[in-house]
Amino acid sequence: MQRSIRTAALALATTLVLAAGCAAGVSLPSGVVYPSITLDKTVTDDLTVNHSFTFEGKQQDVTVSVDGSLYAGAQQAPKSVVRFGDSRKTDWICDYYPAFVFDPAQDGFFSDLIGQMRRIRDAEKLDSDRYVELMTVFVQSLEYRTDPGDLSPKFPVETFVQRAGDCDDKTLLLGGMLAREGYDVAVLLFDTEQHVALGIRADALAYGDTGYALIETTAPGFVGMVPAHVGDGTRLSTDPQTFALGDGETTYTSAHQVAWIVDTVADLETRAAALAEKIAAADSELTVLEERARRLQRELDARASDPARYNALLPEYNAAVERYNTALAARNALVERYNAAVEAIDYVAAHLDDRPGVAAYLHTHAS
Repeated sequence: MQRSIRTAALALATTLVLAAGCAAGVSLPSGVVYPSITLDKTVTDDLTVNHSFTFEGKQQDVTVSVDGSLYAGAQQAPKSVVRFGDSRKTDWICDYYPAFVFDPAQDGFFSDLIGQMRRIRDAEKLDSDRYVELMTVFVQSLEYRTDPGDLSPKFPVETFVQRAGDCDDKTLLLGGMLAREGYDVAVLLFDTEQHVALGIRADALAYGDTGYALIETTAPGFVGMVPAHVGDGTRLSTDPQTFALGDGETTYTSAHQVAWIVDTVADLETRAAALAEKIAAADSELTVLEERARRLQRELDARASDPARYNALLPEYNAAVERYNTALAARNALVERYNAAVEAIDYVAAHLDDRPGVAAYLHTHAS
């Protein structure tokens, strides 16, 4: 099941405190109190978190020492918003997600995690787009796990330490990394589908009217690739609410290539489906041709003692065999084309951590 803070959880995430004074001389605070972390100083042991994942076909390892008091404080922190009176009655959600992402207590954690990402970036000589993909693949590699008993988001440090989270948890972790690295990103909230994804400003594949290409964090997929379904099979079909994270300006410039990959795979799937139908028809024809050839073979066997009758039937038998062999060769050619299309589709599905490699493969194998 897709866990969500969306419609139901957001209702639970808001607490209203009336601002009207109950007696003369009594005043209540005004404003909105968002989730925040208070370090738990009773916890003194740090947590060493190791995580391995595959990027562009190569294993990468990330190790971060997390302040134990930070992690404990994040777990204990209230995840709801408190509104006093009518303050920000309708737009408080604009700062709800950023509160989780930019809590200053996590600055050291993000600095260390991003330092690990930069180390890999520099070692692999990644450009700006592949750097986005590196961080995306890292977050996608964390386990997708829901908690029906707690619908509110987690702070990114919690998701990292637990190596797991649901759609909003993983989205906030990736969003926090990309925003701090200067990318123009936003949270995409699908109320109807009860789903959260990340958006990044890109040169193509803008989702709906958001202006952002979608990044799905709960499963493997290229930047801008919209999943066929999320969670328990739900399809994304509505326009999401968009909540910017930070003020980054760097964009993702390889979405046009992702669009080409998506279109190419769609063409391959259409081709494979059409070839499968032709193969089924060819198999039916082969069954008829084979039965005719076998029937003629039986007649020939019955005429073995009568050379004249045998020789009279032989050309018809040979023609039947030739028709069968011709049809079989045509059928096998269809199968070869079908297998090539399926192999290319399977290759893409197995290499969603490697956009440049997939593009190069399809240029060679998808003709």
